[in-house]
Amino acid sequence: MHEADLEEYVRRALRSKNFPAVWAMLLYAQYVEEVLVGGQDPEWLVEHARKVREILASRPADRSAGAAASASGPDAGQERMWALSQLVARHAAEDPDVVTFRATYLPDGLVAWAELEDWIDKQTDQDGERTSDVSFTIPPGTAVEWDGPVPRFDPPIAAVTTGVHFSSRLLAYALPGDRGVRRRTVAANGGLDQLGRLADSLAASFSWQPAQASVFVLTGTPPMIMGVKVTVPAMNVRYNYGLDWARRITLDVDAGASPQEVLAAFERAREEYHHAGRRRTTIKHLRLAAFTGAEHVEKPWKERFRLWNERFPDWKYPQESNFRRDAAAAQRRLLTP
Repeated sequence: MHEADLEEYVRRALRSKNFPAVWAMLLYAQYVEEVLVGGQDPEWLVEHARKVREILASRPADRSAGAAASASGPDAGQERMWALSQLVARHAAEDPDVVTFRATYLPDGLVAWAELEDWIDKQTDQDGERTSDVSFTIPPGTAVEWDGPVPRFDPPIAAVTTGVHFSSRLLAYALPGDRGVRRRTVAANGGLDQLGRLADSLAASFSWQPAQASVFVLTGTPPMIMGVKVTVPAMNVRYNYGLDWARRITLDVDAGASPQEVLAAFERAREEYHHAGRRRTTIKHLRLAAFTGAEHVEKPWKERFRLWNERFPDWKYPQESNFRRDAAAAQRRLLTP
């Protein structure tokens, strides 16, 4: 099955309006590769696609993925970061790797951002069919000998039994108005693969995102550097048990950002992830959650009720039903904040 056929298969099964974002995540997680070359069934990918769709529905779109510094000037409150973005982009335009790539692949000049995907389509045809990378565990006693740039195994490896992992090379980019990242699988060592590696390198150096860097290299559009970048990962799941409490709001803060900007970004993140406005759990209910859910969880509820009233007479419950209700609510509040 070719990637285009697999993509259409999943699209029909999912019937999601947000399918491009779902597919981009499936590519990023290398789930697609597990089907194309790893032996997984297409239905396995559909199940993962449904999970990805649920995750994307529960979190706000990444507005910074393709954010560009407007040519018409900064928005109110963004003056410093806009000016910095302009200067950094000008510096990056003189980067030797950027200059070399543009001279090689853009001999007629930069591409209009609206025509970016057309250029990528044409380059895809020139680069040839997508490729797959594989890593595996070399059997004990096997020597690696080099014949110039070519490795040879002694004795030759007839079959691989452990540590096999397939992956594809990806290019991240965005189009005007996108609220997320688009991704393409690319051919190893082709123009798009070189662009992807260059974008990753630029992003690491200039505090951009790879999608922003790809757009910059091809179009010259200055990426908007965020004063505060907010990251909240998807909820962890282990053996079908949701670990919502384990999610953390991560702030990547520019050294010149003001305390007010940092606080505002944190409050926005809490609002977007539905954490704002929740009542703070009292000391009593924190103690109740641990007492019933950990310290005495093996005991019957009647025994937990008796022990609680003996140990905490100031927080005594007259009714076991109220005790059980409050205990369950306190545990939920801690585990699903």
